[in-house]
Parts: sequence; structure tokens; C-alpha cells
Amino acid sequence: MNITIIVPFLPYPLNSGGAQAVFNMIDKIRSTDNITLVCIQSRLIKQRYVAELKEKWPNVNIVMYSYTKQLADLKFLKDKAIRALNLLYRKNDKRFVVERALRPYGVHFDNNLKHFINKTLQSSKPDVIQVEFFPLLHIIDLLPQNIKHIFVHHELRFVRNERLLRNIGLTDDEKKYGHMIKCDEIAYLNRYDRVVTLTDTDKRILQEHGVTTEIKVSPAAISTPIKPYCKWQNKLLFLGGYSHKPNVEGLEWFVEKVAPKIEWAEFPNVEFHLVGGGWPDKIVEKYQNDLKIPFIYEGFVPKLEDAATGSIMIVPILTGSGMRMKILEAAALSIPFITTSVGVEGLDFTDKDSCIVEDEADKWVTSLSELMTDETLRHKLSDKAQRIFKEKYSVEALANKRMQVYKFQ
Repeated sequence: MNITIIVPFLPYPLNSGGAQAVFNMIDKIRSTDNITLVCIQSRLIKQRYVAELKEKWPNVNIVMYSYTKQLADLKFLKDKAIRALNLLYRKNDKRFVVERALRPYGVHFDNNLKHFINKTLQSSKPDVIQVEFFPLLHIIDLLPQNIKHIFVHHELRFVRNERLLRNIGLTDDEKKYGHMIKCDEIAYLNRYDRVVTLTDTDKRILQEHGVTTEIKVSPAAISTPIKPYCKWQNKLLFLGGYSHKPNVEGLEWFVEKVAPKIEWAEFPNVEFHLVGGGWPDKIVEKYQNDLKIPFIYEGFVPKLEDAATGSIMIVPILTGSGMRMKILEAAALSIPFITTSVGVEGLDFTDKDSCIVEDEADKWVTSLSELMTDETLRHKLSDKAQRIFKEKYSVEALANKRMQVYKFQ
């Protein structure tokens, strides 16, 4: 089968959950199907990453729509400049926070992109076109209608917006606009022949809000190796890049609401490790000053198992939707983790059985303190989480499930 996959970034290096989701699925199915990967660049990237990925995937046709070509369009360039100025001077302004959520800066759908897409499809001759991630939802306007279209929805945007903005008093105009773009999201999903969600929870939400096109559930896969449990080495680990808003919000909540209430004197050797790319120096310095324990920023690490061994992973995710790849990584590596109901949403890990799930700061304090104290509890939770991972979230099982998505009657 010829499958053309269109994504808004190069899924390499594997420095985000989204990159892992795309990379691991293509890596598995490229041995049985002819894959053309079309990357609509959303930022400048290092060309060596493109070269490295092509070397890893000699049988995948990788086609890049360059960011510099988009910048040649004056309207796109103007919008980019305005957004950059707003980020510089209005970053914490509530109205701008709302604007960024409701009017996300993304792909510029113009005639140049349409010509590029048509030329690529003429060459790849796909049986199925698969579009991934919300910023590309509207690209169906540029696609031929005589080919089957699949949209992989990694994160329901209207759910993310509702959770992100729930504590901000919206104006009447903002509420109306929020409802309008939610309706637009639903309407565009209904234009695809099939929608794929990563969890049953997201499928149910879409059906409840008016998506009538067929929905298949196909979780994302990770390639993290399965490792045996390692005794805790006084390390707390937060995994996530700065570019993903729920990561920033979750870490800030932990540092400001949870950490100050923990009796760190009872855990004199504990260190906090932040793993993930893009965190600004000023934020790292602030957390190093605010936390009462050593704060170590490791940035992006090529092998997570090297940085994560002997840790407790904290996953204080408050907003967003979709599937938390970092939880699967913790389970595969046999690392005990504490998270929220949003963090574990749609996954088969449950409180006090395979992890700890708490939503209130005070309960996080109690449960995390217990987890740092009790070696038996850490071992029990991580063992059960890894068993669940092996049964339900292995690359082989999830790739087989994804292959069923491409079968149309």
C-alpha cells in the first residue's frame, strides 16, 4: 500500500512525545508499506537531522516543505513578526494567553503549499493520505477528494483550550470565538474518511460533540527499552520539553504549589532533574532558586534510560488531551510515577495499583512523600505498570492495530 503521511514537523530527533509517536509508527510499518513522509516545517531545523533520518530510513521518501519558503510570503512573515513582538512584550497578559490558545499560529495554507502538495501526491500516488496534528487539520482543503483521507488527532484542541482557559475570565467575544473554532474543528474532522484518536476517551469525547465520521482508536507507540526495576537513587524526574504548554504549566504548579509544602529535611539527598529541550535559562535559574533541593537541568538526552534510571517520575499535567508518552516511558523503564487524572487519562494505569493519581496539591505532598519513603510501594507500582505496558502498549501490538486503520471496505 502507498501511504502518504503529512506532519507539521520533522519527527527527528526524538525530543518530544509527538516526534516519538510519528517516528515509531513509521519505523514499524515502513517494512510492509511504501511510505512518503511530507514535513511542513513549522520552524527552522538543522539539515543534519534530515540527513540522519534519511540514512535511518532509506526506504521512506522524505519530502520537506521548507520554512524559508513560507517566510517568503509577506503575510506569513508579517503575522510571524507580530506574534514574536507579542511574545516579547505581552507573554503573561491574560488576553494574549487567550489569543494564543484560540488563534494558534500555524501553517500558512496558500497556493504555494497547494502546488507543493499536488506535485508531491502526483509523485507518491497514495492509496491513503494520513494527516497528523491539529495545525494541519485544514489541509484537507488542498487535498484531492478521490483519495481516502485519515486524520490522526493527537490532542483534541477544543478540550485543551477549555482546560487551559478554565481559570481565566473570558470576554463574551472570546467565548463566542472559542465556540466557533470548536465547531470548526468538529466540522473539519467530519470531512475526513476516518479519524484516529490515541485513546478511547478522546474517541468518546469526539462522538459526544458531533463527530459522525468513523473513529478508530490507535495509541501511539514508544521505542523505549524495557528495563528491570532499579532501587530509587534519591532522584525526582520531570520529563518534557518547553515548547509544549502543559509541560510548562505542570512544572510551574509543582514548583509553586507542591514542593514548598514537602518536608525536604526528611529527604536530605533528593535531587530534582529536568529532562527536555528548550527550557530558557531564566526559567531554569528561577526553579534552581525556588526549590529547596538541588535542581539539575539535563536538557534533551539521547537515551532516556540513562537519565531516568533510579528515579521517581512526576507527571503533574493539568491541561491538554491525548496520550502522555512520558507515562509509557516510565512504565517501560519500570520507574514509579505520580500523575494527575488528566495525565493518566485514556491509559490503563490506575491509582494505588500501577501508579499514584492525585489532583490536589496537598494530596500530591502526602503521596509523593510516601512514595519517596516506601521502597516496597515503589517496586510494586512499577512492576504492575510494566506488565500493563507489555500487554497493551508494545510497539508490535500498537503497530498491528494501526495497520487496521488503513483497511477500507
